[in-house]
Amino acid sequence: MAVAFTQQEEAIILRQLRHAARESAVSLGVRRTTVDALAAAAGISKGAFYKFYASKELLFFDVLEDMHAEIYGEAASVLFKNTDLSPADRASEAVLSACRAMERSGMMAFVERDVAYLLRKVPEDYQKKHYHSDEIHVRELLESADLAPAGGMALASAVVRGLMLTISHQNEIGALYPDVLETLVRGACGRLFS
Repeated sequence: MAVAFTQQEEAIILRQLRHAARESAVSLGVRRTTVDALAAAAGISKGAFYKFYASKELLFFDVLEDMHAEIYGEAASVLFKNTDLSPADRASEAVLSACRAMERSGMMAFVERDVAYLLRKVPEDYQKKHYHSDEIHVRELLESADLAPAGGMALASAVVRGLMLTISHQNEIGALYPDVLETLVRGACGRLFS
């Protein structure tokens, strides 16, 4: 017998599924997380899981986009709070905020371990419908803040992505990582927004 959920129950279950997937994304990873574990965390059966997502990969893909949106949302908040700063300093503060948010979220482990796998497993039409690349996020942020980078949006996006990827090298850099990150960000933003 099929179980019907109310809209409120569906919203709660979706929130619980995303929460469980997010915790697994930064710890176990997609491949080591089972649908059984995700369903149990949401208090539903494995069969009921498939009423919400056709596969666990689609759930993790949505979690990836949620994490992206949160990180860039934090950057946007900082960008719009610092309107009295120069364009280079505004951009620097926003990028540093995004890097710190990404570091706190544990997203880098998820990206390094699972994103390539997800991009192979998630149908292209679903990706196009649901996924916003770093370039889209950066472009939207800069355009909404009336910041025009020297070299164009594609370069600015690639620079921001490159700066954020330094997070995966913080152990090799050591205790000076925060200073190194700030130096790189301020130098890059100074050049892009001088």
